[in-house]
Amino acid sequence: MRKLKFKNYRLSEKLFILFIHIFLLLFGVICIFPFINVLARSLSPEFYIQQGQVWLWPIRLTLNAYVKIFQAMGIVSGFKNSTFVAIVGTSINLIMSFLIAYPLSRKRLPLRKTFIFIVVFTMLFPTGIIPMYLLVKKLGLMNSLWALIWPYAITTFNMIIIKNYFQTIPESLEESAFIDGAGELTILFKIFVPLSKPVISAIGLFYLIFNWNIFMPAVFFITHPSKYTIQVVLRDILTQHMLEDQLPFDQASLMSLAGPEAIQAAVTILAMIPILIIYPFIQKYFTRGMMIGSVKG
Repeated sequence: MRKLKFKNYRLSEKLFILFIHIFLLLFGVICIFPFINVLARSLSPEFYIQQGQVWLWPIRLTLNAYVKIFQAMGIVSGFKNSTFVAIVGTSINLIMSFLIAYPLSRKRLPLRKTFIFIVVFTMLFPTGIIPMYLLVKKLGLMNSLWALIWPYAITTFNMIIIKNYFQTIPESLEESAFIDGAGELTILFKIFVPLSKPVISAIGLFYLIFNWNIFMPAVFFITHPSKYTIQVVLRDILTQHMLEDQLPFDQASLMSLAGPEAIQAAVTILAMIPILIIYPFIQKYFTRGMMIGSVKG
């Protein structure tokens, strides 16, 4: 079907399209405003932030907040630990989710409905922190980054989305592979996974955000500073500078130094940077993967 040019639309249709574009533009500005404001605060001296003068543009541009953060002990190891958890954890999340979603999506699986019920049932009663702590301690994972990976290897909701996506793949492909002598794992990794780029991107992003931002498990299971994730390191930096806020500062210091509010804004920006870098590359798959994976139950 050939697309009509804008000038060929009726007046009412043109007004509606114009209204939609204006509405989406305003909505986009509202969504991006908090991020721009936080970025401006992170690049401004404390004095102007406390005076409420910083909105969309930094006043007396300074990188003191970021300098203070990167001068703090543990910042490099924190980034390394979080990168390890994010990459290894997300890889394990996807592999484990695929290995469970594939058989649950096949109607030939014996007791399939029973297994699906058991899996969904776990969503109703999530594990509390005390049982999880006892489990991690019993497995000998305390003060190990693996304590942030293996106990959270699968998220039931994400696995169900993958299962629903697998159900949209034609059974004829699977039957042809069986005739050619392919096994279950071959079918999974040679047929289903290559056809699942949209859902891999969508669910992979969910897992990546969770693993990068993981905080409470890191606080409970890791006590050695060298194993802290970046979120815990940034928490300690922010806490330290919030305590410094109780000390008296003269106006000259506030006009040149980065204080607690600037540090807090810089911490927020640093925590978001990895996701902001990755998201544009997978955005084209994201919506498609979520929509397809939510069609069937």
